[in-house]
Amino acid sequence: MMHNHERAYIRHPADIPLEVSPASQTVCAGAIRNLSRGGLSFSCAVPYSPGQDVDLVIRCCPNPLEVRGQVVWCEPKDGGFEVGIAFYSPGDAYQVRMVEQICQIEQYRRDMLAREGRDLSIDQAAREWIERYAHQFAQGDWSEE
Repeated sequence: MMHNHERAYIRHPADIPLEVSPASQTVCAGAIRNLSRGGLSFSCAVPYSPGQDVDLVIRCCPNPLEVRGQVVWCEPKDGGFEVGIAFYSPGDAYQVRMVEQICQIEQYRRDMLAREGRDLSIDQAAREWIERYAHQFAQGDWSEE
């Protein structure tokens, strides 16, 4: 398991819907706040215990992604909690990263419709997003190991 936390990897801000469901608690609906190769952090109304295993579900795509991680830290923040999760494998991190890219492209598509009235297909949006933002998104080594 990857135990490195916070400063070990480049952070990639996100605001992607996330469901977290440890066996002993109800599902927490939150949003990914930071994503790195080692894990992610999210905001939630309930605290989690370091060392606790959690199942993560990201539903911003047609096919939700499910991965397992472990809580490495939990801190009070803004009346709730910010929770840090370590991924169990680089492959899990890579899958989450790819889902993040799909979510960002879909958000770009919605933004272009709202701001410019352009109704782009997913392929058109992907091409434009890659042209404009892929260089920023590709920071760090995110290749699957």
